Amino acid sequence: MKALIKNLLRPIYRIYLSRKKKREFAQNLERITQELKSPGKKIIYAITPPSRLKNIGDQAQFVAIEAWLKRHFPDHAIVEVDKDEATWLTSSYKSLVDSSTPIVLHSGGNMGDRAMWSETSRRIMIESFPENTVLSLPQTIYFHDTDFGKLQKAKTEAIYNNHKNLTVVARDNKSFDIANEMFPKCKLDKAPDFVLSYNEQKEPEQTNGKILYCMRKDSESAYTQADLEQLFASADRPYDVFDTTIPEAITKEQRKAVLDDTLNMFSQYDYIVTDRFHGLIFSVLCKKPTVVLPTVDHKLTSAFDWFDEVKFVKFAHKIQDVPAATEEVLAIQERTTPSWNELHFDKLVKYVK
Repeated sequence: MKALIKNLLRPIYRIYLSRKKKREFAQNLERITQELKSPGKKIIYAITPPSRLKNIGDQAQFVAIEAWLKRHFPDHAIVEVDKDEATWLTSSYKSLVDSSTPIVLHSGGNMGDRAMWSETSRRIMIESFPENTVLSLPQTIYFHDTDFGKLQKAKTEAIYNNHKNLTVVARDNKSFDIANEMFPKCKLDKAPDFVLSYNEQKEPEQTNGKILYCMRKDSESAYTQADLEQLFASADRPYDVFDTTIPEAITKEQRKAVLDDTLNMFSQYDYIVTDRFHGLIFSVLCKKPTVVLPTVDHKLTSAFDWFDEVKFVKFAHKIQDVPAATEEVLAIQERTTPSWNELHFDKLVKYVK
């Protein structure tokens, strides 16, 4: 009986969701339209994560990038267009965008065929504004060597290379090599993950005496449940397990608070073991001894080059290497980090002006 009722209600629920989404899009379009029509200079910050994207790392990048934009362009209004809005609403508002308005595209690890939602929205923004200056902030680039991956790679190459003033910033050396191969007609640069520009965290007076295992639970994880059990069994003290993808939606109003709470949590632990890209980033911001494990692609392995000067971080190529790597990072007293803004992020301003 329950199954029958569920089947009867499913079409009604779909209609409800469809109408709800239409109402939301209408409200979002009205907001974007009003912001674009308002007087003064503007920057469009696009393909940002909507609240239904529950990954703290993605939302943290917004917090860091918005702060960077406000710092360098205080006389510009920032018009946010999230991924859903870029995909479904751009054709409705693009006539309101002056060709002199710069467009900044969100950073992350989604330039490729693994994240077609993100790649599709990025293509739409690049293709819809051929006369505007467009800056794609640091991205990991990865296309599978499959028929589908090759098809999507060719589409991305065609759209990006057809733009008159597009800068693509790679997030690691491997991605930079791929960008040089794919985008001969674009300006290219490289920089680390943008969350490193965020410097509002505070060090606690004392830790909780535990390990934090910040581990993936998705298709990019390289580990089975048995692997993880082996990892946890090697713990030399009590531990907690955490993932940067959380059950709750992260609204636009909550982004900064969620990031600050996460950094405060990381700072409480003795040390961190992680295969999460932003697990590493959060650990570096909190200056915590950290052991990093690889994922299924070059997202972490290649990006690790940025941390050569960060002595309290160590890469472990396999789970069996974690105990030895832990001993090394715990023995290091120096907790200094580079001036990320001065070395990398402030230099990207030239691509917006």
